[in-house]
Amino acid sequence: MDKRAVAVIIKDGKILLMRRIRGGEEYFVFPGGGVGEGENPEDAVIREIKEEFCIDIKVDKLLFEIENKGRREFYYLVNEFSSISKIGGEEKERMNENNQYYPVWKELSEILDLSNLYPESAKQKVVETILQ
Repeated sequence: MDKRAVAVIIKDGKILLMRRIRGGEEYFVFPGGGVGEGENPEDAVIREIKEEFCIDIKVDKLLFEIENKGRREFYYLVNEFSSISKIGGEEKERMNENNQYYPVWKELSEILDLSNLYPESAKQKVVETILQ
């Protein structure tokens, strides 16, 4: 089964999401990416966030795991990170008029109301674990 490592990056009551515009559809996802063969998920999330946002993070803890579309996903809490400078890596290379990526801060208390934040099961678990 494929694996994906995801960062739940929190600062001042806000969460960092990736805003996507693809094929005319706008939606949000939790930042992260695939776990390479022989790579552990925690190392993968550190690498992925460095690639996507050009920042260094320190993982606090594993929040939860879910299965999403046949893939195991690992969600890590991140409270410590360097400031976000820009989109990088594959996201920057693939960006065009029909495929766009933007880092966006959203109030944690508002993410349940985002009908276009995916996956839905992860959104619910983030709210349950962070806003307890």
